[in-house]
Amino acid sequence: MGLDLNLNQLRAFYFAARSRSISIAAEKLFISQPAVSMQIKAMEQQYGVRLLIRNKRGLDLTETGKVVYEIAEKIFALADEADKFLRNEPKKSSAMLKIGSTKTLVKFVMSGYIAKFREAYPRVQIQIDEGSSEEMIRSVLEDRNDLVIVGRLNYDERLKVIPFIRDEIVLVTAPDHPFRSRPQISIQDLRNENLILREKGSGTRRLVDEIFEAQGFAPSAFIETGNVDFIKELVEMGKGISMLARMGVEPDVRDGRLIAIPILEGPFILGIDVIVKGQRELSEADKAFLEFLLPAQTSLE
Repeated sequence: MGLDLNLNQLRAFYFAARSRSISIAAEKLFISQPAVSMQIKAMEQQYGVRLLIRNKRGLDLTETGKVVYEIAEKIFALADEADKFLRNEPKKSSAMLKIGSTKTLVKFVMSGYIAKFREAYPRVQIQIDEGSSEEMIRSVLEDRNDLVIVGRLNYDERLKVIPFIRDEIVLVTAPDHPFRSRPQISIQDLRNENLILREKGSGTRRLVDEIFEAQGFAPSAFIETGNVDFIKELVEMGKGISMLARMGVEPDVRDGRLIAIPILEGPFILGIDVIVKGQRELSEADKAFLEFLLPAQTSLE
């Protein structure tokens, strides 16, 4: 089916009808007044209708003209919407998004955000890198990841740091550990315990080290590993105790596999930050993902 409607003629009519003036329509369209009049006249002749009537005040719409104006208004509103989409959306929807984070944050925090982002931008290719907070920060500095979400460390001055969420470091033991009956535990009580701790370079380990340093002694780790599931398995088996982020142990505590015991000197709060390279220009996909993470912040200024 052919389209006989001339959109240039419709546009000339629309602007003239909206302003009730041929001269104003000409200014808006950057053409001459006679050209606007000719376009409208050609449209009226093509369809054998009258759309506009001149009077002393300017232009009036006929009944037919009123209907056509309402239709034209919808057409050009949709055209504006299409224009905005074509100008902006492809930049977001066809890009590669490289995100880095720790295994715990990917599992308990990032998975939900990534799923929602994929629904909104299904054509974005997402690459997720996992490692310790220190490793992820290095990946941003080396341009291997666009942005990373990590437990707080001492950051390089070349990085832009955006506070994201907070979590608590908790002491976890097996259900049958002697600590289970105590309402709270002091850090000093851990001197002779087998400690199973996160690896050096994690935000959790940095905070744990600071906690022990404030109490005047260094933790003697029985085992150090970046595998949080392995740590929890060893603790559940009674091979030692650990201090971990609450988000990573809540399901185990809820199911009775582990016990979380309050620490007398606490609570100890771990900051979790979004990190980008300070001088790096973010892509449209990067910005769109940050809007999902930080909707209330003007994080890119």
